[in-house]
Amino acid sequence: MGGVAGHMAHLSEDTDLTFKEIVDILGKVANAEIKNATEKVDGQNLFLTVDNSGEIKTARNSGDIKKGGMTTDEYISKWIGHPAENAFTNGFKAVSAALRKLSPEDIEAIFADGQRYVNMEIMYPKNPNIILYSTPNIVLHGLQYFGDEEETPEMRQQTKSKFVKLAGMIDGATEQVGEEEWSVNGPKLVALKNIADGSALKDVTSKIESFAAPVGMDATIGDYVKLVVEQYADSVGLPQDVTEKLTTLMLDPEKAKEQGISVVQLKKGLPKELQNTVSNLGSKTKTMKYISSVLKPLEVAISDFAIEVLRGVKSYFVSDNDKEVARMRAELEQSIAYLKNLQASGDEKMGELVDQQLAKLGDIENLASSMEGVVFEYPPGSDKIYKLTGAFAMANQIIGRARRSGMTEEMEEDPVAEVSRPKTVAVVPGAFKPPHKGHLDMVRKYADMADEVVVIISKPTKQGRYLPDGTEITSEDSLKIWQTLAAGLSNVRIEASKDHASPVTAAYDFIGDKGPLNIGDTVILGASTKDDDWKRWLSAKQYVKDGVKLIDPERSAVSPTTRPSGEPYSATAFRNALGGATENRAEIADFVGEENVDTVLDILGLSAVEEMSGAGGGAGAGLTGAPVPLAYGSARPKKKRSKQKEYIDLSLIDEVIELIMKRGITK
Repeated sequence: MGGVAGHMAHLSEDTDLTFKEIVDILGKVANAEIKNATEKVDGQNLFLTVDNSGEIKTARNSGDIKKGGMTTDEYISKWIGHPAENAFTNGFKAVSAALRKLSPEDIEAIFADGQRYVNMEIMYPKNPNIILYSTPNIVLHGLQYFGDEEETPEMRQQTKSKFVKLAGMIDGATEQVGEEEWSVNGPKLVALKNIADGSALKDVTSKIESFAAPVGMDATIGDYVKLVVEQYADSVGLPQDVTEKLTTLMLDPEKAKEQGISVVQLKKGLPKELQNTVSNLGSKTKTMKYISSVLKPLEVAISDFAIEVLRGVKSYFVSDNDKEVARMRAELEQSIAYLKNLQASGDEKMGELVDQQLAKLGDIENLASSMEGVVFEYPPGSDKIYKLTGAFAMANQIIGRARRSGMTEEMEEDPVAEVSRPKTVAVVPGAFKPPHKGHLDMVRKYADMADEVVVIISKPTKQGRYLPDGTEITSEDSLKIWQTLAAGLSNVRIEASKDHASPVTAAYDFIGDKGPLNIGDTVILGASTKDDDWKRWLSAKQYVKDGVKLIDPERSAVSPTTRPSGEPYSATAFRNALGGATENRAEIADFVGEENVDTVLDILGLSAVEEMSGAGGGAGAGLTGAPVPLAYGSARPKKKRSKQKEYIDLSLIDEVIELIMKRGITK
């Protein structure tokens, strides 16, 4: 779901669950004893509230929530020119019409003067994701509190009861929007099949018991991860007291914060190779990836079980289950072939993605339901929400990647002819020496507007960009930092230009005749509203490929994010802060987030404790072949700046020329 809603956990992601509890939950699923399971739908997510004046406000991200939601005009203008414009605007109109039929008293009681938002999904057949639903629908998921005071358990129960009331009043409502009839629905219960007599429950139980053997079934997932980390730490010689604090940091960040445990604190006094070990296990992004890799066998076992739970189960919102399953399988097969062709052309990552997902999916026939998955609360009343998604998760990864990579070939059969839909691509170019939160916030905003965001790092010039001590920031550094900052943005791709020192020229090459955009696509060129930054794209129309629609850069420009001090984010200020990794740590965290500081310093060959001069990491492995953390990067010889600061960076020459032309300067 993402966005404001956050991440909904699979069972294998809850490190507080014991293995016995997981088996018990799966047993209840297999015996159809979970009575509160509802359909998880594949649509466009939206949050909406109503204040006491009757004004409807919307939110797509936490920034929208903080400012009190978008007004109707702001929301409608946000989607102008977007491929999903009709989905978002017509769906909004439908649910707004349904809400206006409620009494002011009910509105006030449910939404608490804009402090509670209803979370919903918009499903629009003319703009589907993976599943093609039969009619336009809105499905309400729940009610969430975003007021100033902390929500108590009593308040949470009240919020839940208000949602039950809202869903009861609005479920089944129909609203006419133009020529379309929309339905507004509460959550749809799913009657799970009883599969306890089959082999699925026995198989998953056996796999979980085998996986959990080193710690026992009464141990938690977190206990297992802790044991793997301890074994690895012992193999490389990490002191026991450091290991204990490191596992706390990895598994309970809030507790670690209370105890003052941080990566930089743990690295103090350690040899350089062990400092790298701590960085590669303790930074937030790497922790998540490492834990995921350790738990992969558990994830696959539960996924295999979920496939059988959902096999043949029909979506409430799909009229012909068999036809839709056949259509999705056809698109999946086409996507696999397309990505394999890209692999044969030299793009190894595409082949790796297909192999990884097919290893979890198995036969394509395992995609056997028109339903994305089921969602349930367990135990009832606990507010712990889990999902089982089966084959959809793997199909979504493969099909989504193929679409974003420009799949245009049509298969012979009709169902696939409709899958090569136009997409909106936002292009955000720059030198990014180095990237920071200001850049990231711009990309996040475009990720909400576009199907895909492509960040292009321009080729460095001989002048380059340097830290105060003379260390050069390379495009490879910028790429790695971007990959760290944007790790949670699934529709963002980072690439480094091999040919162009000018970001503008690199963007024009991307949107031009030889670029990857397809006829029918829409392109957005990244720009800030500050200082009329969008005017650097005044010449863009003459470069864009015929048949590709260019959104007016002035209209698509986004407002810049400022630092807590009120100052704008600046790469120059960031480079200056990096001149003192220890004393300026708080300022560096302002630019990249505290959780990313150590990773960024490692990428740049710096250290908040002492300068690092070599890569760390060692041999050894954890249980069941758990991956050994390797050093992310190593320090390299520094290049002194000499007198280069006296010259203009040639990567900016196009922007300088356009600025001169814009202002009418001829001399």
